[in-house]
Amino acid sequence: MAIDITKETPSVRPVPIPPPAVRGEEAAARPLLGQWAMVTGAGRGIGEEIARQFAASGASLVLTELPDRLPLLEESAAALRREHGVQASCLPLDLRRFEQIEAAAARIGGEVEAGVDYLVNNAGVNLLQPALSLTQEEWDFVVDINLKGTFFLTREVAKAMVRKKRGSIVMIASQHGVVANENRAPYCASKAGLIHLSKALAVEWAKYGIRVNTVSPTFVLTEASEPHLTDPQFLRANLPKLPLRKFATPEDIARSALFLATDAAGMITGHNLVVDGGWTAI
Repeated sequence: MAIDITKETPSVRPVPIPPPAVRGEEAAARPLLGQWAMVTGAGRGIGEEIARQFAASGASLVLTELPDRLPLLEESAAALRREHGVQASCLPLDLRRFEQIEAAAARIGGEVEAGVDYLVNNAGVNLLQPALSLTQEEWDFVVDINLKGTFFLTREVAKAMVRKKRGSIVMIASQHGVVANENRAPYCASKAGLIHLSKALAVEWAKYGIRVNTVSPTFVLTEASEPHLTDPQFLRANLPKLPLRKFATPEDIARSALFLATDAAGMITGHNLVVDGGWTAI
């Protein structure tokens, strides 16, 4: 259903996400109690750590992963429930399948009456392939997940945020959306598109009290990426490009996403926070 914006009037006062009815030390330590966050691609790596940071802050979770990786996600969600006492729902989601996007949005509506308060779009893929040999299928695979599918999921989830006039969305892009790198044409293009999509949505949805920002990491040292990032040839070629002389960790990215999502960044929207150890400063 189309949203009628003709009756919308600007407001000079922000509409913050209301704090839960808690007091004292618990409120200070767990400021997101009573709120819901959705994290895509949360089975392992950066997404798993983002989910952990939100759970540690008290938020209940809606987590997604590819259908064949759902057991990994269930394992992670069980640990979060046990360690942090939060709710954590797990949904199968392939961002190339619009029917799965619609199904995920419908299930969220059934489980979380007012919809989620935060959305972190972490799911994404990369493909190392020279541009001259890139096929249409390979291009579509990367762009359909990183950009097209992410937009349509964001749109579906944002509908509830529009209704309640508040919400915060964070896209996980890449330093390669800011500066290019060889053999990554669809990845660079899709991440650059994601950065600018965030700005477009930030401008368009500000009147609904929705903030949209981006985190753009450098190479992140995860269990999956460690063999590649610690290869001596890769280290020689790439580590000197980082003035801090180290790769990012999932914790670095998760803390940045949590900051941008919450009211600590309440006056920030349309921003791309580059977490790159200085790579793009050179």
